[in-house]
Amino acid sequence: MKKTSRKRQRRGASAKKSASAEKYLTFYIDGQLYCIPTSQVVEIIRIQPMTFLPNLPDYVKGVINLRGKIVPVIDMRLRLHKEEKEYSSRTSVVIVEQGENTVGLIVDAVKDVLDVTEDQIDETLQSRKAIGRRFVRGIVTLGREAALFLDLAEVLTHRGAESRRKEPREQPEGEARQLSSGQPVA
Repeated sequence: MKKTSRKRQRRGASAKKSASAEKYLTFYIDGQLYCIPTSQVVEIIRIQPMTFLPNLPDYVKGVINLRGKIVPVIDMRLRLHKEEKEYSSRTSVVIVEQGENTVGLIVDAVKDVLDVTEDQIDETLQSRKAIGRRFVRGIVTLGREAALFLDLAEVLTHRGAESRRKEPREQPEGEARQLSSGQPVA
């Protein structure tokens, strides 16, 4: 009798765990599928002209004015140490919020929004070591595919030893030279 009740308890707990699905945005960077919770996504926009700012890491492409708010934009290919690629009609900017920071992430293409349960996410130390990247929290199993679960807090944290632009570009007259106070770059 006790075995039956334990099985029911396990099934009930498993059903609750599976039932608590969260929506995740999936997107491609250099042919690899990545994902983040939609709770961190504000909106998705097309690539648009950016205002260049000097003396920033090479992966910070500049800032955009999003309905009166200055938003820094990061090229995720460069942030993940991938080869730079010309932007196409499929290139998107995923506007995300991490704490009080609002940042745009340039991705190669947005794929889908999917329901992901906790049991689909492997955040074990072994999976992180296998990936070898501090920007990834784990691996999400999506049927026949797997997506790397980005750690936005790490992506938006700049370490002093990371690269900076080697040669400042010429700045057209009238472009902003600094962010308005209180706006973090990354």
